[in-house]
Amino acid sequence: MRWKRALLLLAGICILSAVVLSGYVYYAPFSVMPPQNKPDQAPQKVYDYYMIIDEASGTTLMYIPLVAHVGDEVLSEDNKLYEIVRIEENRAYARFVRDINIEKYKE
Repeated sequence: MRWKRALLLLAGICILSAVVLSGYVYYAPFSVMPPQNKPDQAPQKVYDYYMIIDEASGTTLMYIPLVAHVGDEVLSEDNKLYEIVRIEENRAYARFVRDINIEKYKE
């Protein structure tokens, strides 16, 4: 009978140790190395209009009365798709992506 009680006590201690150890393994990375947020970007000053400029040629594609953001796509009047890659003050520089064949969308 004593050995059953000792075996049961040993099993209980092992289970309790496993639970405590698994909890420590799960939560330890958060206490040792907490997750880091991305650094905040400086707020962009809002202008009345933005000039969209072709990055390669430096020509002005258009003026827009909206706030431009990096990653925005712009379709020019000659059906060329551009993506804004950087913004300096009220000048948004766009990189050519591809020509758009608008004829296939007409019915």
